[in-house]
Amino acid sequence: MKKQLLVILIPLYIFACPFDEADIEVTIVAHNSITNTLKERDFVKTLETIKANKKLYTYFEGLKKDTFYQPLIQATQTKDTNKINTLLQKILYLEIEELLDKVEQEFTNYQKSRLLIVKTKKHLNVLTQEKTALEYIKKILESIGNPGLMGVGHKNPNKELFLEYKKKLLEKIAMHSQASI
Repeated sequence: MKKQLLVILIPLYIFACPFDEADIEVTIVAHNSITNTLKERDFVKTLETIKANKKLYTYFEGLKKDTFYQPLIQATQTKDTNKINTLLQKILYLEIEELLDKVEQEFTNYQKSRLLIVKTKKHLNVLTQEKTALEYIKKILESIGNPGLMGVGHKNPNKELFLEYKKKLLEKIAMHSQASI
């Protein structure tokens, strides 16, 4: 009896992926490093951190035909913390948007979609703790369904629900990131 119980519990543990166990994301680490140096009013360290993450900022420039790296450098040189924070928020928004686009592309792959949503939630937590946005991410997670374990707990995915809450979430967080949709 003990062997059967163990066989059933191990797969549940292996496939459980709570939000707090996703890998650390470069965008989040860079964001936190910069905001910490801004709190200390250490613009030299802020500038060093921005330069160390140049590839990250130029990556987003390529995606959205917007500039981030040079404006971050200029805002740091002029000690414009509001401009720096606005740019960092826009980058978080773009990262969330890109992750959700990947979920949409991989919608039928439950494991990959779930991991992407976990990463999205980590970025969302940095951008805002607004209750409605957090409810939307839960709905997005529910929308991908659940393959269940041996048929138990199976829920079909619902792409229409995903698209609805993706749109709502992006609209909601655009307010926090001052990004345009």
